[in-house]
Amino acid sequence: MVKPLKTQVASVQEGDIHDYDSILDYFNNKMAQQDLKKNYHSITFVTTGIEAYNGGQTTMLHLGTLLTQAGYAVYYLSYVPQSTASMENNAEFNYPGYQGTCLEMSEMTNHQSDIWIATLWESAYIIKNLPGYKIYFVQDYEPYFYPFGDRFQLAKKTYELGLHMISLGPWCKQMVQNNCQAHSPLDQINFPVDLENYPYEKRDFSTYQNKKTIKLAVYTKFNSPRRAPINIQFILNNCEKILHNQGYQLKINYFGTEKEETFINGQNLGKLTRPELIQLYQQCDFGIAPSMTNFSLVPFEMMSTGLPFIDFQEGTGRHFIAPHCCFYTHFDENELAHLLIRLCQDPTTLQTVTNNARQHLHSITWDRTLADILNILAHLPQK
Repeated sequence: MVKPLKTQVASVQEGDIHDYDSILDYFNNKMAQQDLKKNYHSITFVTTGIEAYNGGQTTMLHLGTLLTQAGYAVYYLSYVPQSTASMENNAEFNYPGYQGTCLEMSEMTNHQSDIWIATLWESAYIIKNLPGYKIYFVQDYEPYFYPFGDRFQLAKKTYELGLHMISLGPWCKQMVQNNCQAHSPLDQINFPVDLENYPYEKRDFSTYQNKKTIKLAVYTKFNSPRRAPINIQFILNNCEKILHNQGYQLKINYFGTEKEETFINGQNLGKLTRPELIQLYQQCDFGIAPSMTNFSLVPFEMMSTGLPFIDFQEGTGRHFIAPHCCFYTHFDENELAHLLIRLCQDPTTLQTVTNNARQHLHSITWDRTLADILNILAHLPQK
């Protein structure tokens, strides 16, 4: 009898229902019933613990801190096992000086809240039948997190269960409207940038004309197809060869992926702290950070420091970045190589676009986001 041989490439993982053993009781198709109050005071974000370097949770913590300062009692409740001390530690790492109270999984059965906020499709199932007003903070179109299959459908269903949805930026709202049968309010808030933490530094773009080494800061994540980790390596590897043949060296600084992972070219700086990020942006000539679904905080952070940003037409950047604030290309090494050479020879355009970006960023600050969310909360239906 022929014996099977182990292959180097594993089959696509299809998921395991036992991933959800601890929260099985929450998965059903009952529509959310909103419990109205005369006044809403307490707000609880329900989250997959708090993980260091997590951009979505950093946004949650920033928003929760602003809501705390606005007078709400804010909580961050984990529905996965993680100690309160660990949650607090990672929260402080992600957003130093955060405000609000971290609650571990054991508090799920006893904690009460006027408003519950889901932060991932799984948490939408958890909160939808709890007593209180249920909000779904939609930071991405989460069916795209999975191959077309059951988790894709489970995630898609959450937009149709009656929770009051608040989209971070326009893209998620558009995706829900185009692909789902929503039966509840669908609002939108500004996708913000934190200018204070990523200070602007003026550049002398005239020096670019003499560059023979072009330094790139490239954000991607091996475990997130949304950041195009395979495609970006293909393109940059081929672009490096094209530029070499034209007398240029491309120095690629990858970051955002675990340090032990190996890229096919360039160097992997791993996951960086905020001071390390600022230093990297100041030392590089261009920034690249693909966003294939909603968006990342990284492009705005790069632009905030004055780093010229290059985006891809195949991604979602056009939904978030104002015209003439960055440079677009396709996932095509020839186009990218041509763009880099052309920009190095055009300091006037570099300065103009960088100035445009800086002006645009001042119009999408967290002050605007806070005003948006407070306006929504002030107009929630009341008892």
